[in-house]
Amino acid sequence: MECIIKEKNILLIIPATNDGKFRFKKRKNRLDFGKIFSTRECPFDEQTYLEWQIGYDVPIKSVKDGKKETKLTSKHFIGSNGKTKYPYELSEIFYKAMELEFITKKEVENLFNEIGGYKSFIDEKAITVEHHSQITINGINFEETSIKLPTLFMIETLDETQIEVSIQKQQYASGVQPMVYFCIPLKRLKIHRIFKVNHLSLAINLYMLLARLMF
Repeated sequence: MECIIKEKNILLIIPATNDGKFRFKKRKNRLDFGKIFSTRECPFDEQTYLEWQIGYDVPIKSVKDGKKETKLTSKHFIGSNGKTKYPYELSEIFYKAMELEFITKKEVENLFNEIGGYKSFIDEKAITVEHHSQITINGINFEETSIKLPTLFMIETLDETQIEVSIQKQQYASGVQPMVYFCIPLKRLKIHRIFKVNHLSLAINLYMLLARLMF
């Protein structure tokens, strides 16, 4: 992804391929479970959307090792896991939005104070397990269960983009963690051809969308 400033807009240039945290999917409505597809073999249509597993920060080591890139290397902080980190992806966009005065310092302070009064949090949602029955497959007995991973859809946006938060098991620890996805319908993206490779761009200049993702 490349982030550039043009005519008072923040433009995100995204390759039109499934790459890392960017996945192109199709679904019939905004609450369906999207199915990933090959962008080289299957054409885009009105059911197509981009799912971006958006990040907030990156360990300094990942940047020094060349695994990740961020322009805000002059800023760093200690994360909740004790690692020293740089702002990354959404944090970079948010920083640029403040520089361009899409978002004022006062608005950030007001939002911070509002959030300070919140009593309920998404990561309190639990993963539940439902027991079904015993089944036998090829002579081997199994206990069949279903694991429910809660997913919350925030669809009240002005441009038909939406934020999805999926509760997942922590990979290297016990407990759960919310994974944040920013979903963009194809009609909100502009298609370009650069060096014979298709790219998509997204113009961002909405305060509330950035603020809700950020906090």
